[in-house]
Amino acid sequence: MLDHANGDTAETRDPPQSIGGTLRYLGPGLIISASLVGSGELIATTKLGAETGFTLLWLILLGCFLKVFVQIELARYAVSSGETTLTAFNRLPGPRLRANWVLWLYLTATALTYAALGGVIGGIVQAFALAAPVNTTLVALLVVAFTIAVLVLGRYQAIEKMATLLVLSFTFVTFFTIIALQATDFAFTRADVFAGLRFGFPEDVSPVATALAAFGLIGVTGAELVSYPYWCVEKGYARFTGNNSDDPGWLERAQGWIRVMRTDAFAAFLIYTTATAAFYLLGAAVLHRQGLNPDGLQLVSTLAEAYVPVFGEFARWLLVIGAIAVLYSTYMVAIGASARVLTDFAGVMRWVNRENPESVRRSVAVLSIFLPLFTLAVFLSGTN
Repeated sequence: MLDHANGDTAETRDPPQSIGGTLRYLGPGLIISASLVGSGELIATTKLGAETGFTLLWLILLGCFLKVFVQIELARYAVSSGETTLTAFNRLPGPRLRANWVLWLYLTATALTYAALGGVIGGIVQAFALAAPVNTTLVALLVVAFTIAVLVLGRYQAIEKMATLLVLSFTFVTFFTIIALQATDFAFTRADVFAGLRFGFPEDVSPVATALAAFGLIGVTGAELVSYPYWCVEKGYARFTGNNSDDPGWLERAQGWIRVMRTDAFAAFLIYTTATAAFYLLGAAVLHRQGLNPDGLQLVSTLAEAYVPVFGEFARWLLVIGAIAVLYSTYMVAIGASARVLTDFAGVMRWVNRENPESVRRSVAVLSIFLPLFTLAVFLSGTN
């Protein structure tokens, strides 16, 4: 799963040639979309729209567009070679402490994200609390228990199906809200959208920090750039391609499965870019015009104000569905990806035998239990 993963010739498979056949092999991009449309889009993007209006829509779209090409190149290497991201990084020149310095730098930079996932649990709890008073500890425990069950018992197929369900949920909620918004006093026009597509900055420079934060969070971040090839390998793209050889058949298969992967990546790009733009427009059209600015512990409840003009008090239930889908998808996929990346790192360090599939699966399962429990401890400690 995390080693060379190409397998022998018997496992190779010709790539699909039709559109329908290609669509049946999509999946890693849906997982990435579930991870991407989370705190960055729901929180930072909507907040930026609330602060600047329509002015920086172009920045949001640019932030999503620039990163997809790096994502494709890292996945292309994984499909053609069967090597995961950290294995490839470990080949780079430079100082080594058993592993290449780039791996240590990456792990150091992402270490805080594991603690930040405790804050995502807090956001999920806030979303439930919008609908009715809840026992925050109990809700957090149920979220963690459900996540462990999905990741440990279901593995890749369960993750892909759950990600698909969550992506469909938050996409439906967001689009339904944007469309319904056009029948209210907060409707936006084509002129508003076109104004946001002109390269320019607001006269007030105070939202610059929010803009920089949003630009870094939207689209494919460093974590997804690294983890996307793992999902591609686990989906089978590399195994279907087969071992790299001079055989013309291998080249044809490699080009075909890379084409499938590229389709998967751009499909994900369309999903998360559209959702991100929708969140921004929601913030600009409703929150900005009302002078609302989501921040702090009241963030989720402030975001609910964006839905009130459309659905009244029913907006709280709508936000519960949308916010839980968005935040939980980020949480679940981040945990699943981290378990795989950390297992790969353990393999590079020779703590895990990557040639033994059972050893790899055991490591992923253990981390899929430990990481949720760690994030739960962070949430309960109140430090998130």
